[in-house]
Amino acid sequence: MNDQLKTISILGVKVHCLTLPQALREIVDLVRGRKNYYIVTPNPEMVMYASTHPWSKEVLNSADLALADGVGLQWAAKYLSLPLTQIPVLRQIQEFFQLIFTLPLVVLAPKLLNVIPERLTGADMVWEIAKLASERDYRIFLLGAGPGVALKAARVMQTLYPRLNVVEIMVGPPYESQEEVIRRIQQTNPQFIFLAFPAEEQMRWMRDELPKLQDVIAIGIGGALDFIAGGTAINAGIDRSPAKRAPEWMRERGLEWLYRYLIQPWRKKRIQTATIGFIRQVRQSKFSR
Repeated sequence: MNDQLKTISILGVKVHCLTLPQALREIVDLVRGRKNYYIVTPNPEMVMYASTHPWSKEVLNSADLALADGVGLQWAAKYLSLPLTQIPVLRQIQEFFQLIFTLPLVVLAPKLLNVIPERLTGADMVWEIAKLASERDYRIFLLGAGPGVALKAARVMQTLYPRLNVVEIMVGPPYESQEEVIRRIQQTNPQFIFLAFPAEEQMRWMRDELPKLQDVIAIGIGGALDFIAGGTAINAGIDRSPAKRAPEWMRERGLEWLYRYLIQPWRKKRIQTATIGFIRQVRQSKFSR
């Protein structure tokens, strides 16, 4: 693990500034390290949660890799990198023009949001690590999602990567006890555990359960297995429609949040927090520095 990796702090949460090839090289180094490690993929919603839950911020900031999942973090990194004058009157004017310059880049020219060079989502990293694992014979343990979802996702991934070694699939609590999960991980000895839990549960698992294991890398992937298998989103409540990612053109233009806002009404309050609330808080943090 390279201790000299470039990082940026967004509302007090550490994020590594990495391209995909750099991230994969770091992940290979973690496997070679033969210790417990964990990888988080913070997004604006997680950063906002961490701002009011110190335990969550501590878990995020203790991660061995923190990969930016969300164009909002790329925007914040770019916006925060622009300096402000110390002249009070000009300071507010300057900040306003920085805001109206950087926000449209999210849609019009996302590549110019280059302080964090790439958005590395949990949903994408599942495929990248699966490819890496199939090439290097790494063992993978799938944990979480709904009953049957991870099994279906594993079959889909193994269709593309036939050598992918998925050593075990478990849903975890409340269907299986945490003790049984830990016992099966110890028996199967995977290099990677994909945690298909909501963000808060991922972080609690990394904090409370990972120390019981040895030589394993845990990565939070949220609803990635639902996307692969077409299952119901893990925190969808009464909405039983299949989980789908935004079309590729919307993802490339930083509009995945808008897609979810339109097709998943149960997410609206969370998306408002992760957009309007996040922008407001990032602006306040810039003035307070």
